[in-house]
Amino acid sequence: MSVYVGLDCGGSSSRVLAMDEEGNVLFQGQSGAANLVSTPEGRLRRNLTNASKGCPKPDYVCGCFAGLISPQTRERGIGILQDTFGVPAVFRAEPDYTAALYASPEADVCVISGTGSLVCSRNNGKIVKSGGRGYILGDQGSGYSFGRDALMHFLQHPEQSTRYLRDQIEDVFGSLEESVLVTGVYKAPSPATILARLVKAVGHDAAEGQEYATNSVQKHMGDLAKLVSSHVKTHQSESKQLSISLAGGVWKASAQFKDAFLNHLKEELPQIEWELHRLLRPPLYGAVELAKELNHGN
Repeated sequence: MSVYVGLDCGGSSSRVLAMDEEGNVLFQGQSGAANLVSTPEGRLRRNLTNASKGCPKPDYVCGCFAGLISPQTRERGIGILQDTFGVPAVFRAEPDYTAALYASPEADVCVISGTGSLVCSRNNGKIVKSGGRGYILGDQGSGYSFGRDALMHFLQHPEQSTRYLRDQIEDVFGSLEESVLVTGVYKAPSPATILARLVKAVGHDAAEGQEYATNSVQKHMGDLAKLVSSHVKTHQSESKQLSISLAGGVWKASAQFKDAFLNHLKEELPQIEWELHRLLRPPLYGAVELAKELNHGN
């Protein structure tokens, strides 16, 4: 019986799942970041080795990587998978958003908002995406964008910050001293990842009516809704009803984000009937589905 292995390799963590033909889970593992662009090579390889330790010998492997942005990075990802598993399996590497889309086959569009953000869907048998340019050039409605607002609010108005926000910052950085916070961001292996850990504070403070937080939620969810609107106009122009799966940690942090996002969507495209739901299965299961395609000749 064939063993299928899927990997969800992101900017915050890497996860491994092995399943058999009947869908039985044979192994699960987790470790640190594995972004092909931002994670240092040595750390990335160590993390995947740790995440896959104890995994049964696979026949088909699909690694879905953050940072897979070119044919060159795809080949590099396949090489890393081959070195990690060290067996004569069949390998493929895909962008990380592909796993989220495959994990929710009933959805028309997948909107990912984790450390970064991205919109993707299927169009004439191909997977198309919008956004996903990283925290410097984009990532509308991402955990990074909210976390940056939270930290900036504290640095500018520490005396006005809620106890919840202060506790979250101290939990992430181990201090409330400005010098420690600024140094912590700039010395972090991934500044976006460390700032994204503050997203719960924004959701909490928005629910409490804190102005900085409500402004942050409205701005960034408005920007994300505009990105989705542009994507739909380009790739789903004839649709009158659309189902959207929401993947990533932002949607788990607070209902404030989903509610604001839906309101902005209705303003952007009022003629469409929207159905939003959280991703029903983790993206890791989508990566396994992609591994299965290797055996089905797709």
